[in-house]
Amino acid sequence: MSKATEVLSGRELGFPYSFSRWTDVCIDKWDYFLASIKNGYFIGFHPTEAMPYRWSLRPDDVLGLIFWTKNPNNLIWSNVVDRGYTIKAHITVTGWMEVEGTAPKLGDAINSLATAAHILGPKNVYWRYSPVPILPHPVIVARFEQIAAVAASEGIDRVYLSFLQENDLMPETRTEVDRLNILLELAEVAQRRGIKIYLCNEDSLLLGHPNAHPNLDSGVCAPPEDFALAGYEKPASEGCGCVLMVDPFTVNESCSVGCKYCYAGVKDFSPKRRNTTKQRSLPITK
Repeated sequence: MSKATEVLSGRELGFPYSFSRWTDVCIDKWDYFLASIKNGYFIGFHPTEAMPYRWSLRPDDVLGLIFWTKNPNNLIWSNVVDRGYTIKAHITVTGWMEVEGTAPKLGDAINSLATAAHILGPKNVYWRYSPVPILPHPVIVARFEQIAAVAASEGIDRVYLSFLQENDLMPETRTEVDRLNILLELAEVAQRRGIKIYLCNEDSLLLGHPNAHPNLDSGVCAPPEDFALAGYEKPASEGCGCVLMVDPFTVNESCSVGCKYCYAGVKDFSPKRRNTTKQRSLPITK
């Protein structure tokens, strides 16, 4: 069997599947995901070989499904959660309505986060406050506290946080001192709610401030331990510590939204250029 037609098992090879941006702004991608489940596989790049393969979506072949989304409603209200998959949902809720125009409004986003925690279980839902909005400090803290209150009531006990990074379309304009002060304020709020803040492991901001706050730490968003199976070795990890994942998308993925902020792109890619890829066919094989 050739590599083009061979179907690999993520469970056997130790790779969960990462479905980024499959559940929110591009509805056709959710339809593609459901069609892939029906077909029994999707096409994705091998994490260590950089070659495309078919990856089985039979529950017995799936080590886990990781979703990264600003709007989990498709995931919540579909029957995917009842198919026997291990599901981890990273749900971004920041309330940065001034920039994230395609994301749900803050109240709706908070309700969806709560519903996801209720349906999937709070240990399978990760709140992401990423990126920290570029807004006045009191506004940042107030919106964070509003989200944290509901998250804590649903049993969510951690939040993963990052500032804007080099590959974002919008630059980070705050100094290291500004960012640390924001972190300290958010750490106080989160601690009162019983929520631990984890700064992205690739961010070195805390390295020079080991005693910045007891409620601040560097963390791994998708730890390999979440997907360790009895009788198997712990799955491999990337340089940041996250588990190696199979992802069907690349930086050139189809997207017609053109957000002012985007963690998936590179500086040379303008929203206009992104829009030119929106007609690309998705690789479903009947």
